[in-house]
Amino acid sequence: MLRPPSQGYNNGYNYPQPNGGPLIQRDHKFRKGSRGRRSRDYGDGGTATRVSAPDRDPPPCTDFDMAYFHSYSHVGIHEEMIKDRVRTETYRAAIMQHQNYIAGKVVVDVGCGTGILSIFCAQAGAKRVYAVDASDIAVQANEVVKANNLADTIIVLHGRVEDVEIDEAVDVIISEWMGYMLLYESMLGSIITARDRWLKPGGLILPSNATLYMAPITHPDRYSESIEFWRNVYGIDSEYKSY
Repeated sequence: MLRPPSQGYNNGYNYPQPNGGPLIQRDHKFRKGSRGRRSRDYGDGGTATRVSAPDRDPPPCTDFDMAYFHSYSHVGIHEEMIKDRVRTETYRAAIMQHQNYIAGKVVVDVGCGTGILSIFCAQAGAKRVYAVDASDIAVQANEVVKANNLADTIIVLHGRVEDVEIDEAVDVIISEWMGYMLLYESMLGSIITARDRWLKPGGLILPSNATLYMAPITHPDRYSESIEFWRNVYGIDSEYKSY
């Protein structure tokens, strides 16, 4: 099931599409959240306690954020990542390796994309998975979830992790947050936000640590093509100087 952010709250990405249509088609079955609500009964015998503070002010969504989300709206970039078998199968292996921590537990998938990691978690026996993504790919993820008969387990939340509401603590956070040079895409902050808002003490984050190896190199040809070139462009010194 696809759930947007709380009614009346703009997640910063809810702007009209070029064709003038809404961000999300309204024929989806929504589960609307509420910032003021403290708990929700899921019908499984327990009450889910909301962890996030009701009076917190999420950071504004910048133009950079909006462009970033839009870049992940189309299936092509997700196809490229999913076809990376080393990447995808490593995530699946890690999920299955930690199945004892996932089975019967509540999971949040930060930046779920097409929902493949959420589905892996459901296959590992997760009681409930919140699949969060601020880009339009969330609509496609919801269709994938329904096509695999997992709508009772996976709840797709269309919005930023800073904005969406989850009314219970979670046991596991999973995300493919690493970018070029590990930190390029700046998703680490969203993982920390999810941790601080929802993760139970002692909860599991996958992945939870990384090692970045760096070494100085010299590449004269590359330097000449990219730097020296600008010092003489058809007799014009076009080198950019920063003071």
